[in-house]
Amino acid sequence: MPVRWMSATATDQGPRRFMADAAAMYRNRGNGHRAWSVADGIGDDYEPAHAAQSAARISAQAATTGGAAHGITTARRLLQHEYEGAPRGQAGDAVMVTAVPFPDAAGGGFDIAWVGDCRAFTVRDGVLRQETADHTQGAAMRESANEWTREIAPGYDHVVTRSVVRDTEIASVRITGPVERLLLCTDGVSRILPAGVVAAILTGTNSAPKAAHALVAAARACPSARDNIAVTVLTPSRKRQQTR
Repeated sequence: MPVRWMSATATDQGPRRFMADAAAMYRNRGNGHRAWSVADGIGDDYEPAHAAQSAARISAQAATTGGAAHGITTARRLLQHEYEGAPRGQAGDAVMVTAVPFPDAAGGGFDIAWVGDCRAFTVRDGVLRQETADHTQGAAMRESANEWTREIAPGYDHVVTRSVVRDTEIASVRITGPVERLLLCTDGVSRILPAGVVAAILTGTNSAPKAAHALVAAARACPSARDNIAVTVLTPSRKRQQTR
């Protein structure tokens, strides 16, 4: 029997001037499908915040009819149209990740697409797994044959190489079940919290709201956490599992 997912989102602006991280969920009343998106605006200003909010909302809605990559493609097309002809510095952009559950997958499974450094994690067989790969200059430099280039790579992790508005490749992956947890997050969590802490929080509770808020609280408690934060956590419905 397909898994029924329970979800929760938690956000925190932190010390930034604008809240440029966003999250959205959409349920299609026609086909019953649901999708979730998390987006991170590139910059601390109004337009990046607007781009992130629009991208998350549009992608989640479109993904329920055409899949995760279709969701991001739709957000790209509409934002490119909105910003066409905008003066330099007045066009927003964002990075994002979108996930759609497979409607008929026993044990759960997801279609995931992303651009940039928003991440998707799953817990499968009790193990935390990063399902996305960052599209950043730092990640590319880590693959260099030059040792010095690899050493300085962390200083370039903030430079994204793919985004929603730019015509860059949209990456995607399909994860088969059983999936015990799904986490979508911005780099306000993934760059701050060690994988062990994320795993402990996700597996330490069956409550999606508790896990989402615990992740935000743990990240914000770190002195180096000065970015916006947005997380969405999905857990299987315990009620559905008991009625199988």
